[in-house]
Amino acid sequence: MKRILGMVVAIAGVLAFSSAATAALVTFDLSGVVGTWSRSTDANAADPLLNGGPCGATGLGSSTPGSALNCFRYAYRAGSSVTVDITGSAVTMVGGTLGIDAVTPLLFGDVVLTADISNTIFGATAYTPAATGTLVGDSILWSTAANHTSFQGTWTCVGPSCALLSLPEGFPVPFAPVYAALTNTTAVTALVLGQWDLDALHTAITGSTTAVTTWSNVAEDGNRRNSGLTFGPTLLGLPVPEPGAAALVLLGLGALALRSRKA
Repeated sequence: MKRILGMVVAIAGVLAFSSAATAALVTFDLSGVVGTWSRSTDANAADPLLNGGPCGATGLGSSTPGSALNCFRYAYRAGSSVTVDITGSAVTMVGGTLGIDAVTPLLFGDVVLTADISNTIFGATAYTPAATGTLVGDSILWSTAANHTSFQGTWTCVGPSCALLSLPEGFPVPFAPVYAALTNTTAVTALVLGQWDLDALHTAITGSTTAVTTWSNVAEDGNRRNSGLTFGPTLLGLPVPEPGAAALVLLGLGALALRSRKA
Protein backbone atom coordinates (compact mmCIF):
# COMPACT_ATOMS: atom_id res chain seq x y z
CA MET A 1 0.00 0.00 0.00
CA LYS A 2 2.82 2.35 0.90
CA ARG A 3 4.45 1.62 -2.47
CA ILE A 4 1.22 2.46 -4.27
CA LEU A 5 0.82 5.72 -2.35
CA GLY A 6 4.45 6.56 -3.06
CA MET A 7 3.94 5.99 -6.78
CA VAL A 8 0.80 8.16 -6.76
CA VAL A 9 2.65 10.98 -5.03
CA ALA A 10 5.57 10.66 -7.44
CA ILE A 11 3.31 10.71 -10.50
CA ALA A 12 1.42 13.70 -9.13
CA GLY A 13 4.73 15.50 -8.60
CA VAL A 14 5.86 14.77 -12.15
CA LEU A 15 2.56 16.00 -13.55
CA ALA A 16 2.72 19.16 -11.45
CA PHE A 17 6.29 19.81 -12.57
CA SER A 18 5.34 19.17 -16.20
CA SER A 19 2.42 21.61 -15.95
CA ALA A 20 4.60 24.24 -14.29
CA ALA A 21 7.32 23.76 -16.89
CA THR A 22 4.94 24.65 -19.71
CA ALA A 23 3.87 27.90 -18.03
CA ALA A 24 5.93 30.99 -18.78
CA LEU A 25 5.70 34.75 -18.49
CA VAL A 26 6.82 36.23 -21.79
CA THR A 27 7.66 39.93 -22.09
CA PHE A 28 7.64 41.31 -25.62
CA ASP A 29 9.92 44.34 -26.01
CA LEU A 30 8.14 46.82 -28.31
CA SER A 31 10.74 49.60 -28.17
CA GLY A 32 11.11 51.16 -31.59
CA VAL A 33 8.21 49.30 -33.19
CA VAL A 34 6.08 51.65 -35.33
CA GLY A 35 2.93 50.66 -33.55
CA THR A 36 0.50 53.60 -33.38
CA TRP A 37 -1.42 55.38 -36.11
CA SER A 38 -4.04 58.06 -36.64
CA ARG A 39 -5.61 59.36 -39.82
CA SER A 40 -5.08 62.79 -41.40
CA THR A 41 -5.42 64.55 -44.74
CA ASP A 42 -2.50 66.86 -44.03
CA ALA A 43 0.26 66.52 -46.63
CA ASN A 44 2.90 66.44 -43.89
CA ALA A 45 1.59 63.04 -42.80
CA ALA A 46 3.62 61.57 -45.64
CA ASP A 47 6.93 63.00 -44.37
CA PRO A 48 9.02 59.95 -43.40
CA LEU A 49 11.41 62.08 -41.33
CA LEU A 50 8.64 63.26 -39.02
CA ASN A 51 5.91 60.63 -39.15
CA GLY A 52 7.32 57.44 -40.60
CA GLY A 53 5.68 58.09 -43.95
CA PRO A 54 2.21 57.08 -45.12
CA CYS A 55 0.89 53.67 -44.19
CA GLY A 56 1.70 50.96 -46.71
CA ALA A 57 -0.71 49.34 -49.11
CA THR A 58 -1.34 46.45 -46.72
CA GLY A 59 -1.78 48.74 -43.75
CA LEU A 60 -4.08 51.54 -42.79
CA GLY A 61 -3.55 54.27 -45.36
CA SER A 62 -2.56 55.21 -48.88
CA SER A 63 0.93 55.32 -50.35
CA THR A 64 0.10 58.52 -52.25
CA PRO A 65 1.41 61.69 -50.52
CA GLY A 66 -1.36 64.15 -49.79
CA SER A 67 -4.04 61.48 -50.03
CA ALA A 68 -7.01 61.58 -47.68
CA LEU A 69 -5.94 58.11 -46.54
CA ASN A 70 -2.53 59.17 -45.27
CA CYS A 71 -1.93 58.45 -41.63
CA PHE A 72 0.50 59.47 -38.93
CA ARG A 73 2.62 56.61 -37.62
CA TYR A 74 4.68 56.59 -34.44
CA ALA A 75 7.16 54.23 -32.83
CA TYR A 76 6.99 53.12 -29.22
CA ARG A 77 9.66 54.69 -27.06
CA ALA A 78 12.34 52.76 -25.19
CA GLY A 79 11.00 50.63 -22.35
CA SER A 80 7.64 49.91 -23.99
CA SER A 81 6.62 46.28 -23.52
CA VAL A 82 3.74 43.92 -22.93
CA THR A 83 3.78 40.71 -20.87
CA VAL A 84 1.62 37.61 -21.30
CA ASP A 85 1.38 34.26 -19.54
CA ILE A 86 1.59 31.28 -21.88
CA THR A 87 0.61 28.03 -20.18
CA GLY A 88 0.43 25.28 -22.74
CA SER A 89 -1.92 26.71 -25.36
CA ALA A 90 -3.68 29.09 -22.92
CA VAL A 91 -2.61 32.74 -23.08
CA THR A 92 -3.47 35.39 -20.46
CA MET A 93 -2.67 39.09 -20.55
CA VAL A 94 -0.47 40.21 -17.67
CA GLY A 95 -0.06 43.83 -18.75
CA GLY A 96 2.29 46.43 -20.15
CA THR A 97 2.89 50.06 -20.98
CA LEU A 98 3.26 51.60 -24.43
CA GLY A 99 4.94 55.01 -24.52
CA ILE A 100 4.77 57.33 -27.52
CA ASP A 101 6.64 60.54 -28.28
CA ALA A 102 4.80 61.98 -31.29
CA VAL A 103 5.54 64.99 -33.47
CA THR A 104 2.61 65.95 -35.71
CA PRO A 105 2.85 68.88 -38.17
CA LEU A 106 -0.54 70.27 -39.23
CA LEU A 107 -1.88 73.08 -41.38
CA PHE A 108 1.06 72.70 -43.74
CA GLY A 109 3.60 73.38 -41.01
CA ASP A 110 1.86 76.30 -39.31
CA VAL A 111 1.24 74.10 -36.28
CA VAL A 112 3.34 71.35 -34.73
CA LEU A 113 1.79 69.20 -32.01
CA THR A 114 4.27 67.41 -29.75
CA ALA A 115 2.78 64.63 -27.64
CA ASP A 116 4.16 62.77 -24.64
CA ILE A 117 1.65 60.01 -24.05
CA SER A 118 1.30 56.42 -22.86
CA ASN A 119 -1.27 53.66 -22.92
CA THR A 120 -1.36 51.09 -20.10
CA ILE A 121 -2.70 47.60 -20.75
CA PHE A 122 -3.89 45.72 -17.67
CA GLY A 123 -4.25 42.11 -16.73
CA ALA A 124 -7.08 41.37 -14.33
CA THR A 125 -8.60 44.27 -12.40
CA ALA A 126 -10.95 44.40 -9.45
CA TYR A 127 -13.91 44.52 -11.84
CA THR A 128 -12.94 42.66 -15.02
CA PRO A 129 -10.89 39.58 -15.89
CA ALA A 130 -7.70 39.67 -17.93
CA ALA A 131 -7.77 39.21 -21.70
CA THR A 132 -7.38 35.58 -22.74
CA GLY A 133 -6.43 33.83 -25.94
CA THR A 134 -5.14 30.62 -27.44
CA LEU A 135 -1.69 29.80 -28.80
CA VAL A 136 -2.16 28.09 -32.16
CA GLY A 137 1.15 27.20 -33.74
CA ASP A 138 3.13 30.43 -33.70
CA SER A 139 0.11 32.73 -33.34
CA ILE A 140 -1.91 34.04 -30.40
CA LEU A 141 -5.61 34.27 -31.20
CA TRP A 142 -7.15 36.59 -28.61
CA SER A 143 -10.72 35.72 -27.65
CA THR A 144 -11.49 38.45 -25.10
CA ALA A 145 -10.64 42.15 -24.97
CA ALA A 146 -7.92 43.74 -22.83
CA ASN A 147 -8.50 46.37 -20.16
CA HIS A 148 -6.54 49.57 -20.80
CA THR A 149 -6.30 53.27 -20.13
CA SER A 150 -7.02 55.71 -22.91
CA PHE A 151 -3.96 57.62 -24.05
CA GLN A 152 -2.69 59.54 -21.04
CA GLY A 153 -0.28 62.45 -21.30
CA THR A 154 0.02 65.87 -22.85
CA TRP A 155 -0.01 67.71 -26.15
CA THR A 156 1.95 70.92 -26.74
CA CYS A 157 1.12 73.18 -29.67
CA VAL A 158 3.76 75.39 -31.30
CA GLY A 159 3.13 77.68 -34.26
CA PRO A 160 1.24 80.77 -35.41
CA SER A 161 -2.01 78.88 -36.00
CA CYS A 162 -2.46 77.20 -32.61
CA ALA A 163 -5.46 79.46 -32.02
CA LEU A 164 -7.25 77.73 -34.91
CA LEU A 165 -7.13 74.58 -32.81
CA SER A 166 -8.20 76.48 -29.67
CA LEU A 167 -4.88 75.51 -28.10
CA PRO A 168 -2.50 77.76 -26.16
CA GLU A 169 0.90 78.03 -27.80
CA GLY A 170 3.76 76.48 -25.87
CA PHE A 171 1.73 75.12 -22.93
CA PRO A 172 1.03 71.38 -22.48
CA VAL A 173 -2.63 70.35 -22.34
CA PRO A 174 -4.21 66.95 -21.55
CA PHE A 175 -4.00 64.74 -24.64
CA ALA A 176 -7.14 62.58 -24.53
CA PRO A 177 -9.92 65.20 -24.21
CA VAL A 178 -8.30 67.56 -26.73
CA TYR A 179 -7.83 64.77 -29.27
CA ALA A 180 -11.44 63.66 -28.82
CA ALA A 181 -12.71 67.22 -29.34
CA LEU A 182 -10.56 67.96 -32.39
CA THR A 183 -11.34 64.70 -34.15
CA ASN A 184 -14.93 64.08 -32.95
CA THR A 185 -14.02 60.60 -31.75
CA THR A 186 -14.70 58.32 -28.80
CA ALA A 187 -12.04 56.18 -27.14
CA VAL A 188 -12.68 52.47 -26.69
CA THR A 189 -13.10 51.06 -23.21
CA ALA A 190 -11.22 47.83 -24.05
CA LEU A 191 -8.77 46.74 -26.74
CA VAL A 192 -9.81 44.00 -29.16
CA LEU A 193 -6.40 42.46 -29.75
CA GLY A 194 -7.21 40.09 -32.61
CA GLN A 195 -4.17 38.07 -33.71
CA TRP A 196 -0.48 38.26 -32.85
CA ASP A 197 2.04 36.29 -34.90
CA LEU A 198 5.17 35.24 -32.98
CA ASP A 199 8.66 34.13 -33.96
CA ALA A 200 9.60 30.45 -33.70
CA LEU A 201 10.85 30.85 -30.12
CA HIS A 202 7.75 32.81 -29.07
CA THR A 203 9.91 35.63 -27.72
CA ALA A 204 8.93 38.38 -30.19
CA ILE A 205 5.80 39.57 -31.99
CA THR A 206 6.39 39.58 -35.74
CA GLY A 207 2.98 40.92 -36.80
CA SER A 208 -0.46 41.76 -35.47
CA THR A 209 -3.90 42.97 -36.37
CA THR A 210 -4.75 46.49 -35.26
CA ALA A 211 -6.41 47.20 -31.91
CA VAL A 212 -8.64 50.23 -32.54
CA THR A 213 -8.28 52.91 -29.86
CA THR A 214 -10.73 55.56 -31.13
CA TRP A 215 -13.80 55.50 -33.35
CA SER A 216 -15.27 58.35 -35.36
CA ASN A 217 -18.58 59.64 -34.02
CA VAL A 218 -19.84 60.33 -37.54
CA ALA A 219 -22.31 57.54 -38.24
CA GLU A 220 -22.14 58.14 -41.99
CA ASP A 221 -18.45 57.25 -42.18
CA GLY A 222 -17.95 54.08 -44.17
CA ASN A 223 -15.08 53.13 -41.92
CA ARG A 224 -15.03 54.71 -38.48
CA ARG A 225 -11.62 53.47 -37.27
CA ASN A 226 -9.72 56.63 -36.35
CA SER A 227 -6.63 55.47 -34.47
CA GLY A 228 -5.14 52.27 -33.19
CA LEU A 229 -2.24 50.21 -31.87
CA THR A 230 -0.25 47.42 -33.48
CA PHE A 231 2.14 45.12 -31.64
CA GLY A 232 4.51 43.99 -34.38
CA PRO A 233 6.20 45.37 -37.49
CA THR A 234 3.82 43.60 -39.90
CA LEU A 235 0.11 44.46 -40.16
CA LEU A 236 -2.28 41.55 -40.56
CA GLY A 237 -5.47 41.43 -42.54
CA LEU A 238 -7.28 44.73 -41.98
CA PRO A 239 -8.74 46.74 -44.86
CA VAL A 240 -7.60 50.26 -45.65
CA PRO A 241 -9.80 52.75 -43.73
CA GLU A 242 -11.83 55.42 -45.45
CA PRO A 243 -11.49 59.11 -44.51
CA GLY A 244 -13.18 59.71 -41.19
CA ALA A 245 -14.02 62.58 -38.89
CA ALA A 246 -10.35 63.32 -38.11
CA ALA A 247 -9.57 63.68 -41.78
CA LEU A 248 -12.48 66.04 -42.33
CA VAL A 249 -11.55 68.15 -39.31
CA LEU A 250 -7.93 68.53 -40.38
CA LEU A 251 -8.92 69.23 -43.99
CA GLY A 252 -11.20 72.00 -42.78
CA LEU A 253 -8.44 73.46 -40.64
CA GLY A 254 -6.13 73.44 -43.65
CA ALA A 255 -8.71 75.38 -45.65
CA LEU A 256 -8.99 77.96 -42.87
CA ALA A 257 -5.23 78.40 -42.83
CA LEU A 258 -5.13 78.96 -46.59
CA ARG A 259 -7.90 81.53 -46.38
CA SER A 260 -6.08 83.41 -43.62
CA ARG A 261 -2.92 83.48 -45.73
CA LYS A 262 -4.77 84.91 -48.73
CA ALA A 263 -6.39 87.53 -46.53
